[in-house]
Amino acid sequence: MELYRNHVRTLQPDSPKEIEARLQRRFLDRLSQRVKILRKLLVERNWEDLRAECRQLAVSGETFGFGGLTSLAEEAQKKIPIGKVSRASSPSHAKETTEALISAIDSILMEHTVSRSHCV
Repeated sequence: MELYRNHVRTLQPDSPKEIEARLQRRFLDRLSQRVKILRKLLVERNWEDLRAECRQLAVSGETFGFGGLTSLAEEAQKKIPIGKVSRASSPSHAKETTEALISAIDSILMEHTVSRSHCV
């Protein structure tokens, strides 16, 4: 038992800042997948799913410290009509606002990839 006690490391709880940083990294990791989904949905003109994806980004962006992302996602969501929209149609400004959202996500990912590589 003595040997066990000598080799057991005391686990310190993570500080709130460490937890927040880890959650933000996880959000950024998932954001790269989300941008691929946004691009795919936009090309397919799958407006319903695109609107739902924008809604999820609008909710989560602010939570993880990306208020600008939330604003762009909300704007894109507003431009896509509620309900069934024909894939042949192109809701006014939906494509442009979604492309602006994708561009903003790309910028965020580039910025954080660069800053993470400097930390290593």
